[in-house]
Amino acid sequence: MKPRFLIISLLGGSLLVMLCIASCSRKHLDVQVPMALTGKDSLQIKADSLLGKSTPIMGYRFVITGDFDGDKITDTLIERYTDSLYIKEAPKYYTSADTTFEYSDVLFLNSYLEYKSFINWKQKQLRLPGGHLGFHYIENCGDVNDDGKDELMLVNQWGDFSNCNSAHFYTYADGQWEKIYTTPIWEWQFPPTPSASMFPGLFGNFDYGTTDDVADNAALEAQLKAFRFIKWYPDHSVEFNGRNDIGVNGNDAAYAELEKIGDMAYIKKYFRRAVLNDSLYFRRIDNPSIYYRAGGATYNEDGEDVPLLPLDDGASDVTTRIFIRHPQSPFNTTRR
Repeated sequence: MKPRFLIISLLGGSLLVMLCIASCSRKHLDVQVPMALTGKDSLQIKADSLLGKSTPIMGYRFVITGDFDGDKITDTLIERYTDSLYIKEAPKYYTSADTTFEYSDVLFLNSYLEYKSFINWKQKQLRLPGGHLGFHYIENCGDVNDDGKDELMLVNQWGDFSNCNSAHFYTYADGQWEKIYTTPIWEWQFPPTPSASMFPGLFGNFDYGTTDDVADNAALEAQLKAFRFIKWYPDHSVEFNGRNDIGVNGNDAAYAELEKIGDMAYIKKYFRRAVLNDSLYFRRIDNPSIYYRAGGATYNEDGEDVPLLPLDDGASDVTTRIFIRHPQSPFNTTRR
């Protein structure tokens, strides 16, 4: 083979190899390699899908007035449910013709979008945080700690599947809200809110309903504003109903003693009978400011009808009466 032909052959072969490499590289680049979705991507896809098949419902906003700082001027507290920056009002609920759109989807969207719930006292620049879906109920409950100011009671609307909740009492002191009392309640004790509301059942809280009927919403708002959780008496006592908060349920030592000596002996040891407004109550010995209305009855050894308290049943309905001016009133932290 002549040298010149050899060189040409080698150059031709090298060129062919380069063309093959370029062609193969181009084919490699054209192959679509699947990209793995991150958890963040999956959440965004789910949120976009839910938002695309639903209509937002703003929901109700509580507006509460009263003299909460004792300056004899009416204060206004406004419920806010906003975007993550606390600025723009956001929807609490969503409605959809898609039967697969559920309460859990509402909770997911509001959590994913980081909506903020609070009751705002604009003049004081104070916020009290609410639940995942705002507030189930808010009330100006009057001056329950006898300090010359109105107090606030609220029930948060949590993103859960239970109707068991708590009512929290707040007073304004030293430039901020201070929680002074909490009592267990059921959410079904309170009226529904206009526009959209939860449907709390006996054993859970699994659904919500919406309405855009003007007359229906007006009636719902009138009912809500007329409702009062706290009942006042002229003897400076207040009364309310809720889940059992007597204190035996969940207290191992108290429960063991109750099991050992029985209901009637336990009541006789820790409570005193009292009649208020022709109704029988039991007054706590350890805190005489607190009374419980007598509940069901049983019979003693002599066949006598003996009223009892639902001591160890946390799901029992109990009427609690508190004398707010008593030195041991649980509403007032300064008297403890």
